[in-house]
Amino acid sequence: MQSKNITKFCIVGTGFSGTAALVHLVKQLIASKLDCRNIEVVTIEQRQDNGPGHPYCNEELLPTHLCNNQTYMMALFDNDFYDWLCERRVELAKQVPNLIQVTHPELKDVMLWQPDQEAFYPRALFGLYLKARFTQYSLVAEENGMRLSHFNDCQVLDGQSTDEGFALHFRQSASLNATTQVFDKVLLATGHWNSLKQSQFDDRVLTSPYPYSRLNTWLSKQLQRDAETTKQICIKGMGPSGIDAILSLVESGQFSHNAQGDVTAFITDKRTAKLKIHALSRCGFFPAVRDKRIEHQFKYLTEETFFDLELKQGKRLTLDDILLLIDKELKAASDGAIGWHDVAHPPFSSALEKLKYDAAMPRDNALIHTVLLRVRRMKFYRYLNADEKQRYDSELDTHFIRTAVPIPLLNAQKLIALFEAGILSSCQLGYEHKDAIKVTKTDMVVTFGQPQKQFHADGLILAAGQSFKLAHHPDSLVKSLVARGELRPHTEQNYQTGGIQLQGHESYRAMRIDPNTQQVQVSPYLSSFGVLTRYWQNERNFAAAFVEAAQSVAHDWVDHIYQHTTSQHLRTDQDKVHA
Repeated sequence: MQSKNITKFCIVGTGFSGTAALVHLVKQLIASKLDCRNIEVVTIEQRQDNGPGHPYCNEELLPTHLCNNQTYMMALFDNDFYDWLCERRVELAKQVPNLIQVTHPELKDVMLWQPDQEAFYPRALFGLYLKARFTQYSLVAEENGMRLSHFNDCQVLDGQSTDEGFALHFRQSASLNATTQVFDKVLLATGHWNSLKQSQFDDRVLTSPYPYSRLNTWLSKQLQRDAETTKQICIKGMGPSGIDAILSLVESGQFSHNAQGDVTAFITDKRTAKLKIHALSRCGFFPAVRDKRIEHQFKYLTEETFFDLELKQGKRLTLDDILLLIDKELKAASDGAIGWHDVAHPPFSSALEKLKYDAAMPRDNALIHTVLLRVRRMKFYRYLNADEKQRYDSELDTHFIRTAVPIPLLNAQKLIALFEAGILSSCQLGYEHKDAIKVTKTDMVVTFGQPQKQFHADGLILAAGQSFKLAHHPDSLVKSLVARGELRPHTEQNYQTGGIQLQGHESYRAMRIDPNTQQVQVSPYLSSFGVLTRYWQNERNFAAAFVEAAQSVAHDWVDHIYQHTTSQHLRTDQDKVHA
């Protein structure tokens, strides 16, 4: 590899995935008692800061953009986010009171704040935590003799396998010249991507609700056109990103609260009074509202793994079998009040009706979330055949995601206030109309409902889920690696499930095409986890899965050093014998 003495690792991307990888690599290297002076770790990140990445960047978010999970579910290890909040309580209250006040509007004095494990805090606050831990563990690494290099504001241009290791070509934006370094191991932790380019659309369409500064500029332009008219703004996507878009559009207005901190109304200003916001999605509902966790004793989904569940059932479980077990579990837990049909087809006439029900009955959603999360963590998707996977992806995944990725009660109350203020409405596009939103040079038309109805819009923000097809990946590095065969799209019986192919269900080592034999083999250099990899959206889209993956990759890399060191000792001993 590099030399007989130095082992070089590279982490491409230092958001949540890359930060988790660094933290657990440092932890395991120190625990291994290896000579850390012979280890070099390089990180490469497109942004100027390490830690927050795209979802948690303070400069691109508003305080109202909340995490989708409570504090106890968000951490790099153990209950560390909550521990960090407690450690920095006074400091944070002084430095970022707005990131605390938004979650605790009932606090008269933010200095009295006590972190709450059940609370949903702003994503920007979690980003500060990630940044702090990245910095801390970089210092720990250096104190233990490791060599660290962080390349920020930097783009990886290409990469390829060589006899010495994996060569990465990258360039910092301030430099005209590219740099090439060769590594023993490389982790691709590149995170979410947006396959849509702003250049594909005119200035009536915004391809992402982030960063807030760009959305704010875009909205100002829309409002300047025929300044006296009310602007009809559509948001495609009613998930967490769609809700962020709504809250960004009404940022200049004000929500009022009661003494308990509940939202009671929305007060418009001159800017928001000219807005009519239409939230659009296929199902027409926002994600489930979840408040506090509940304890549930399972009766049907009793096993920890899907394999054990099949053994107990005594047969291979089909997708329909799984849905039946979910239905039984829900009905048993709710005395027959809730079943799978209620999840897939919420018994409400509108998003507002469901929001009001959710806000008043959060325990029902907590129960549904507990059951569906149990099933997802069994990783049942991997055991489906190709036809079942395709059916799940096209028909069912939306119901699991809408339930498994909840929204805070506080956000539900804000949405209700916006509905009641006459600023927000929702629209169910249905699953049949692929061209429900038509944008031409002169018009923007939304078609919905049965019988079909239409309305005209002035602006459109795209906030729906991303595509997981590698063919849509915009990054030159990923495109190049796929084209060269260093990465392979995962395919089962001619169905591309999305993401790259990995060695196995519990491995994060990438598969590639051997350039000499053209056979599929395990890449000796590349690993990846997160949305670039197969199944992630269906099996592992929660914080604990990122931690588990980071620990696995760190273990693999530490094991590589052991093997490399052992082989060196064997060669040295052989040389002594021959000498």
